[in-house]
Amino acid sequence: MFAKKATPEVRQVYIASPSGGFMTRTPTQTANPGFSLCGICQCCTCISLGFLSTATGVIKMVEFIFGIICQLLLLKYGMEYTDKLGIGYSVFLTVNSGSVLTTGILLLCYVTSTPTYNKVRPSLFEVMFTAVSCGLYIGASTFLAASVYQHLFYYYHTIPGFSAYPALTAVYVLGYAAGILHGVDSVMALKFMRTLR
Repeated sequence: MFAKKATPEVRQVYIASPSGGFMTRTPTQTANPGFSLCGICQCCTCISLGFLSTATGVIKMVEFIFGIICQLLLLKYGMEYTDKLGIGYSVFLTVNSGSVLTTGILLLCYVTSTPTYNKVRPSLFEVMFTAVSCGLYIGASTFLAASVYQHLFYYYHTIPGFSAYPALTAVYVLGYAAGILHGVDSVMALKFMRTLR
């Protein structure tokens, strides 16, 4: 009469479709958003740090870091050789500036808003932006590599301690790496877009 009623056990069952494919998307929002400093209260609950551990989050962070490093090296070592490097320097600086700005904004939006990630990531904007950035980075890196080799290689071998050549070489190598990353990101965004349609 006074026996405790058994609580029903609740289970989630996932049934895969016969044609295969993706069953569900993994959420980017963690169960407890933000982070805890003392173990009792949560701080910055608008930030979804779980996004940064996904493949998209890692690629976006690396793209952003490569872009910032390129920008700082270009401004520190390339400004005095702008007239010698010509269009290669200007094109790379322009491509890098636009790409870093847009990638930074996307990264900030994705970390602070899961609905934004779910709407913008599978959109044509993300696919086109990353594909165009891939092509522009590879093209601009090729222009910069030719300009750096043609105009600064002589100074590197004749002036001891000439640091502009290695720094700008690092810039176009990182530019190639950023172009490849943007290409991978474009393919990932395209696959994500196709899974939702």
